[in-house]
Amino acid sequence: MKIQFTKHGGKQDWMECIRDNGTSTRCPMPKQGILPHDFVHYVVEDTLKLKRGFYGILSIGVGFPNSAPPWDAGDFQLNDLSEALQAESFVECFQAEMWNGFESSENFWEILQIACSQRSVPTPDHITSDNLQQVRSRLRAYTEQWDALPIGETLTVVFNS
Repeated sequence: MKIQFTKHGGKQDWMECIRDNGTSTRCPMPKQGILPHDFVHYVVEDTLKLKRGFYGILSIGVGFPNSAPPWDAGDFQLNDLSEALQAESFVECFQAEMWNGFESSENFWEILQIACSQRSVPTPDHITSDNLQQVRSRLRAYTEQWDALPIGETLTVVFNS
């Protein structure tokens, strides 16, 4: 699935997902002073191979909820949302680091465990510290690209489900 992140002026940017079958869905992304939340989802889910996270859900044809963003994984109508809820927990933890100047949290695993627990899902046990460093490195690189992107331009990435 191709994902296009387009920078706009004002208070929101836009994201469009173009599925392999040609269908698409799009939504606004509220600006938050760092890389957009949904872009962080892409980096986390792609790097950690979370195939049933936010983008995995969109890639199988599920559209965005009718309510206005921000959404939680529970707003999507699927039976098993465990991996999507885990992905949301990872995104929260990485965003906290980004808001803190990309300073890695020494309590990352504990914070992740709390975030997963609050969503009633287990903390993933297949993720390593090296995986977390890969996410951080990619977040920094995409942040540089996003910050340099002129208004009206688009960054395109591919999510392999």
